[in-house]
Amino acid sequence: MAAALCCLALAVTAGSSAHAELTRPPTAAERSAAAASEVAGRWRSWPAGRIFPAVLRYTTALQTRETARRVGISAGAGCTAAVAAAAGRQALRDGCRAALRATYADQLQGVLYTIGVFAFTGPREAGAFIRALAGDADRGQAGPCAFGSDPRAVRCLHDYGDFSVLATGRFPWYGLRAFAVPGTAGASFTEAARQVMTGRQQGPYVVLAVAGYADGRPAAASRQPRYAIFRPARQLAAEVLGPLSAPGDVTCAQPEWLC
Repeated sequence: MAAALCCLALAVTAGSSAHAELTRPPTAAERSAAAASEVAGRWRSWPAGRIFPAVLRYTTALQTRETARRVGISAGAGCTAAVAAAAGRQALRDGCRAALRATYADQLQGVLYTIGVFAFTGPREAGAFIRALAGDADRGQAGPCAFGSDPRAVRCLHDYGDFSVLATGRFPWYGLRAFAVPGTAGASFTEAARQVMTGRQQGPYVVLAVAGYADGRPAAASRQPRYAIFRPARQLAAEVLGPLSAPGDVTCAQPEWLC
């Protein structure tokens, strides 16, 4: 009898503990993990039109506010297919889950921008990729813009996880591939037309952007580099990366949150 009562007491205690575990509010660590998981999954859960809004705003070199309009979104999501040449390929293979691209035309439809979102398994893998593109060897430069390891390209390093490269001469371009959209203002945006590449990282995401003239003229044909014309590429990359990587409000009662 005593043994039975003892077993009953243990069962009641275990049941009470299980009930308390199931009904207790999530811990701070659990909420943090849920928030990180939700952010990391946005590339898959958000509609493409939310990742790449129909319009993005930017400021020109003349300090005027203008609007870039989306002309198309790529259907492909392969990581290595979105990147030209070998730079960063190993980092892509090590942790990239998907790559999404969209092309925008500036307000006068004279400049095109392809923006690429790369989703990684975590911030460490994303950081390895953007460092491979930016080039660690050039991080010791004295000014914000300088010639990098290849004397045919001007490299601008703004801060960690934020860089720009300006093609000059016949620079063998690497990085994000341009996405041409037939039948639109973005129909002539080819690999050779890319004049500038810029990249930013936040959390598990890297956003790259390339820019070039809408008439498709190759970068090699530009006798004088004009970085200021393509400067909005950096702003547009930030406009896409900001909402995508922003912390969300954890609501454990909703089914999309895993608290």
